[in-house]
Amino acid sequence: MRFKHKVLLLPVLAAVFLVAIIGFSELLGRSTREHLQRIEKGYVPAVLLSRDLDDLLQQLQRTLQDAVAAEDTEQLDEADALVERFLARVAEGRANTVIEAARLDALEAQVRDYARIARETSARMIQKDPDAASRLPEMSARYTRVKEALQRGTEDDQRKMGESFVFMMEEHGNSQKRMVLLGALLIAVLASLSVWLVAQVARPLGRLTEVASRIATDGDLTQEISIPSRDEVGMLAQSFNQLVLRLRTIPLTLQESLKELAGSVERLTHISREQSQHLTRQAASLEEATLAMRDIESSSRSASSQAGTVLEVASRAESLSVAGQARLKESGVALEHLRAQVGGLMPTIGQLTESSAKAAAIIQTVKDLADQSNVLAINAAIEAARSGDQGRGFSVVAREMRSLAQQSMRSTQSIGALLSEMAATVRAVTTSVETSHREMAAGISEALASGQSLQGMAEAVQHSSQAAQDIVTSVTRQNAGITQMTAVVTDFSKMMKDSVQTNQDVESAIDRLNVAFARIQGLVGGFRV
Repeated sequence: MRFKHKVLLLPVLAAVFLVAIIGFSELLGRSTREHLQRIEKGYVPAVLLSRDLDDLLQQLQRTLQDAVAAEDTEQLDEADALVERFLARVAEGRANTVIEAARLDALEAQVRDYARIARETSARMIQKDPDAASRLPEMSARYTRVKEALQRGTEDDQRKMGESFVFMMEEHGNSQKRMVLLGALLIAVLASLSVWLVAQVARPLGRLTEVASRIATDGDLTQEISIPSRDEVGMLAQSFNQLVLRLRTIPLTLQESLKELAGSVERLTHISREQSQHLTRQAASLEEATLAMRDIESSSRSASSQAGTVLEVASRAESLSVAGQARLKESGVALEHLRAQVGGLMPTIGQLTESSAKAAAIIQTVKDLADQSNVLAINAAIEAARSGDQGRGFSVVAREMRSLAQQSMRSTQSIGALLSEMAATVRAVTTSVETSHREMAAGISEALASGQSLQGMAEAVQHSSQAAQDIVTSVTRQNAGITQMTAVVTDFSKMMKDSVQTNQDVESAIDRLNVAFARIQGLVGGFRV
């Protein structure tokens, strides 16, 4: 039975019982009206008719007595008129259904018989007939029979009227009892139906309310609602059970997803820490490279200054050689001084060569770190792709780290090329300086051995001046390259610091993600499945 049918059952039954009560009331009223109508239009007119007939009989008796006493025959006519009125009233009584027709027929016959004998006796007595007196007992007996018949009829009508009234009262009482029983039955049925409705509707709804409250307050999803009814309440209970089953799967799915995400976050944290360590080592290496480049720049400046000094000395030597043989001794001393300076320049150039080699090794280390950063960025991008939408931010970071690593590789390659060029330049300068040194030594030896070799010494001085000019040019180019490489290394160091800061921001984001996971786990843990 549907819920709406159950709800409508109570008012429908109440309406049916109300209609039944109204029907019984109508039947009771109809029966009462019939009895009252029977009494009012039957027995009461019958009793009144009997009384009227008794009065007419008495009037007839008095009229006959008065006629005999007055010896007036005209009063006999009045007696006849009374007889006619009596018979007319009897005829009217035939229309009453409660009066038996046989009784009226017998009464009419008795009245006619009495009226005939009484008129004849009265007429004879008025005429002074001596035999009239002998008929008086018979007339009196006839009068007595009519009087008794009227009295019996009146008593019978009164008795029947009382019996009808008593029957009506009994039937009214029985009807009232039936009405009371019907009302009690109605109350019992409605009470039973109310209890049934409470069991069918209110209790299941109360159970649903209790389960919903426990789910809302305690998060208990282990409950089940067992309602065997197939109405809307039962369908609601089944739908609620299906909802609870669906809700059970949500915390389980969330827990599994949180475990997977926690593992991914842990792996990302480990990767981020390793990346941070690699970036820290790279930053330290770049810092060392920066310091080395600064040392190289300082050595290059010193070499440039010394090359300028060599150039100045060569110029002086050339002017001294032109001045003449007289100052040959002074030129020899100057050439010895120049050779000493060139000999001092050789260790400086050697240091420059060693610094270039160190810088090349550092650049190779930076290149290796950049390759590792690129590999880590690719791994981070793969992990971010596995994490889906939640790893999208980390994917952006991984892409930037990969771009930074690629830029580092390109910068490293540029610096390596510059260092290679600088090393070649340094080797060329070294070769040139060694050649100049040998030539200067040969020239000085030749100048010291023979003052006649001034022209050769002048040429040697010119060669030395040209070599010094080449050295100055090479050292100047080397200085410019070293300055550019220092700027590149400085920029790369700054970029590496930015990468370290970005990685720290990623670690901070991962920490916030761990906090969010902890909150979600706490929320999911609040449900019992």
